[in-house]
Amino acid sequence: MDGSQFNQPEFRSPALARESGSGAEAVLAEPTDRGRTARFVLRDRTHEEHEATEVAFAPFDLGNISDYRAFLTAHAMALPRLELHVTGLGWQGWLPRYPRIADDLAALCIPLPAPMIAFSVTPVSAWGVQYVLEGSRLGGRILSDRVPNGLPRSYLSPDADMGRRWQAFCAAFDDACTGADWLDEVTDAAIETFRAFRRGAMAMAEDIR
Repeated sequence: MDGSQFNQPEFRSPALARESGSGAEAVLAEPTDRGRTARFVLRDRTHEEHEATEVAFAPFDLGNISDYRAFLTAHAMALPRLELHVTGLGWQGWLPRYPRIADDLAALCIPLPAPMIAFSVTPVSAWGVQYVLEGSRLGGRILSDRVPNGLPRSYLSPDADMGRRWQAFCAAFDDACTGADWLDEVTDAAIETFRAFRRGAMAMAEDIR
């Protein structure tokens, strides 16, 4: 497993790209960021954390039922508090997936793990958390095919409208960006979200050796 649970395709939102002067350039913090939408800047700023999270999950072989159980448990450690904290904030189209992973674990006769204590979330930082959570849906599309037939895979299974949802999120994200301070706060939250999932992977690492 290559950690592609967190992959994100390149859907370019026109929301800020079509603006000039006080638009795209005004919302970005660094000279190298100018001329790009906020979502692409966030992608570049969180690239190292994204890669580190993929590396942390790389040893989990989803074709092996023990590894698959450990993978779901790792995600179930990070997910509930993060989802709870962003409910009603950020993107109004956002939907939780914790019920899905809970159903999969129950079908595998695995108890739900104790949830991690999540960092505090504001109406602004919620966008950073949701950026990672929405991106993980896209990676699940690839990982779902690696799970053996007959095993529950509701958490990883893609929704029929997943691509449309991601584009809608990107457009809303760019529209919500109000400037450099906004994007800095969102970046910090996205980084902390990646790290939360990595802590889950590290906690379950012993179970796949």
